[in-house]
Amino acid sequence: MSYKTCIVVKLCHTLDLVKLDVESLRALRAVVATGTFTEAAAELGMSQSAVSWKIKRLEERVGNDLVKRGQDIEATPDGQDLLLYAERIIDAHDEAVEHLSRSDLEGVVRLGTNEDLRGGALADVLARFARMYPQIRLDVRVHLSGSVKEWLEDGEVDLAVVQIPTGDIQPGDVVLWSEPLEWVHATDHTFPTDEVVPVVSFGPGLVYLDAAEESLRRAGVRWRTVLECPMLSGVQAAVESGLGVSALNPRNMTAGMMVWADGPHDLPELTEVIRTGSAVNDEVLAALRDTLSSALVERGA
Repeated sequence: MSYKTCIVVKLCHTLDLVKLDVESLRALRAVVATGTFTEAAAELGMSQSAVSWKIKRLEERVGNDLVKRGQDIEATPDGQDLLLYAERIIDAHDEAVEHLSRSDLEGVVRLGTNEDLRGGALADVLARFARMYPQIRLDVRVHLSGSVKEWLEDGEVDLAVVQIPTGDIQPGDVVLWSEPLEWVHATDHTFPTDEVVPVVSFGPGLVYLDAAEESLRRAGVRWRTVLECPMLSGVQAAVESGLGVSALNPRNMTAGMMVWADGPHDLPELTEVIRTGSAVNDEVLAALRDTLSSALVERGA
């Protein structure tokens, strides 16, 4: 019998003697995937102490260390073996819950959203919604928040996920999170404020475009727009290359960017919200709004 086979047999025997809860396995998977308790907590929507406690309790039940604690957390050999089972257990659990939770609700809902919810987060939520509500037809459109707001106001979409200045929050908005804005540039380029500064912009569909330009005017900075691109990836690439400065959320900054120390620091705080059309109020819309809010809202780490 090989060493690996012995380990698996030993682990299977151990699992016969203990009870493993799905949420602790989910916490283990998140911690190993992200490499930190902090990022895992944010991903799971719980406190860092809660995640740490779940891992500790799991280790006590199994009787082995499952992660190596340090600056970057890694799975131990026992943790790696358990994760092989954890993936199947979590997937089977979630599939069963979604199957049993399927609704017969029927209808059509049109969703407008900005590109800020990229990287698979929104796609995962919408795929889950489609499984839970197979009789609802979901139409999704993606653009800058300013354009999405216009779609909502014109009745072209029923629900919108948009980024707005925090001061523009309306009654009925579901707040997902708030974050600051900063002027940023490439780490290996500088832009003196006494020269004409090149600006990289998302273009006219940007909800804070006027505020960004006013920020430069107040600081007495002369500027010219060198590139307009409605896609975040395009703006990031332009800034990283040293083409110019841009106003971005800190979480959209890459390793090749830094805050423009000599630039203005009075950009408005932004808030991501779910907003519903004023003329729409039905079960189908509520189902999508509740699914989005429960999955996307930041509950604090």
